[in-house]
Amino acid sequence: MSKIKHYTDPMVLAVVFNEYEIVESLIENEKYDKTVFKDIGSDYYFEIPIPVYYISKCWEICLNHDFSTSFNPIVQKNYENAKKILALFKEKAGLQEIEIPFSKIGSACWSFEDDIEEYILEGKKTDFIYKGIREIDLDLYIAVQKMNFQKAEELLKNGANPHYKHYGESDGDLLDLCGAECSYQATCQAGEIIRSPGLFRNAIDEEEIGNIFRWAANEKMYELLNTYSL
Repeated sequence: MSKIKHYTDPMVLAVVFNEYEIVESLIENEKYDKTVFKDIGSDYYFEIPIPVYYISKCWEICLNHDFSTSFNPIVQKNYENAKKILALFKEKAGLQEIEIPFSKIGSACWSFEDDIEEYILEGKKTDFIYKGIREIDLDLYIAVQKMNFQKAEELLKNGANPHYKHYGESDGDLLDLCGAECSYQATCQAGEIIRSPGLFRNAIDEEEIGNIFRWAANEKMYELLNTYSL
């Protein structure tokens, strides 16, 4: 079994901690490993190549919100720096608009892309339909679990219920699922990288970076579901 990877590359670290001046200096002086623009190097954990600019895009998604009064100034600085880093990458590396394939990044999803429907639903779809549950809502539940944004939006446009509760009236709906994860990441996991960067400066690992992707995916899905909840 592979060991958890810890990152020491200065470009990766500067992007994780939204240190715009360091990123700018590394690029201007050409003192960076150009391969990180293709992959930060963790095939075991992320399963697909993860370019370093994906991280800044995730931060842009995660931090574009109001937070508690004490956290907001820290968030705002990191958010602005993340946007500036993305703009710098576009200017210097010719990057186009970024679409992160969240459905292919295991740490970002509730279920893996190749998981079968019966496993995700914890039962046969036909049995749920027999009980009166709409197929379109079951399909939306699956799409949310897999972070399949294209499919989720298509289903929502066709009338799928963003408030669908898969386990019963006493349980949370799809919005609750994603919203609760966003809150958890902001207060207990990825948010700590923003609050206390010194704790991670010399020891950031792939799981902690994975939390940023999980937060961003759930934030983006929450926004999509919320658009159709009114």
